[in-house]
Amino acid sequence: MDKNEVTITSTTNLGSWTNWALQEVSADFSAGMIEFDDYSKKCAMDAMSAIYQLIQNTDKADIGNMDTSNLRDIVKRCASLKLSASSYPREVYFQLRSKQINGQWVKEVEMGIEGDGNDALLRNFGVGVQKVYPVWLVKEGDSFTYPKRVGLTVTPPEWEEKGLSSKVIRVVYPVKLTGKDVEYLISERDSVRTNLMAHVRNNLMNETFGICENRYKAKPEQLQQIKAKKEEIINALRNCETVDDMLVCELARPYISAAWLDSPESMIVRKMRNNAIKKYPKNFNSIANNSYVELDDTYKTARQEIEENEMSEPFVIEENEE
Repeated sequence: MDKNEVTITSTTNLGSWTNWALQEVSADFSAGMIEFDDYSKKCAMDAMSAIYQLIQNTDKADIGNMDTSNLRDIVKRCASLKLSASSYPREVYFQLRSKQINGQWVKEVEMGIEGDGNDALLRNFGVGVQKVYPVWLVKEGDSFTYPKRVGLTVTPPEWEEKGLSSKVIRVVYPVKLTGKDVEYLISERDSVRTNLMAHVRNNLMNETFGICENRYKAKPEQLQQIKAKKEEIINALRNCETVDDMLVCELARPYISAAWLDSPESMIVRKMRNNAIKKYPKNFNSIANNSYVELDDTYKTARQEIEENEMSEPFVIEENEE
């Protein structure tokens, strides 16, 4: 729906915004011939309520001026993935990010999956998944033995908590499959390096380091200076041995958000849980599959790099000679 066609305004109450969101998402589900069940409706309502409160509590944002297609997409993602913003612990979170569209800076809502949201995705969409057991948080100093495979037989991992440290070095999800088989999904702390790299790349997207007013007005030589500075920061991160070293990298710290710096351990654990689960195959419907892809760190970073570099060089279409 075009933004100009929406009649609701900033003074419209939450109920009206929620009704609008439900109608829009219901139409999308209907078009895809997918059932908009009661739980999906609840997830949509919870999402719109949380987004409404987020915007209302932000001085520099007005819900009446928000891009309604963005709001619609976010609510649809929550509904299609069956993730609730009202659950405790939370399954999803929302934040506002500035984005330049047609030369103007606007606020857009971004959605992220919390740790328990990954559990919900595995329970609801994991192929052949019967039950997801509570995650194991293996800490530094704990005794841990990896699972072993002998033919088709899997020897379970062994874990003994020692209580020597609060630093989580791996997460393990025991997952019972249909029948008697149990799969163990494991992610190591080192895997979070990729997540943090993608996060910094994202935050560097519109950075000009004071070289020019903004990247859209940069001259070719300024673009090269900006690119060189970004590469310097990324290379500094690549040279860090661990994700903990990356978090204290002086060049990169200004481009690492408070969510990482204020509670690094909880963020690292969240990313480890996500990395463990996303390896497992899931059977999404078409709408949910698109929503899940949109939330993938690697996909988002690749898409943002394409947006950042689009039109930077002329693209010539060669005509076929007959």
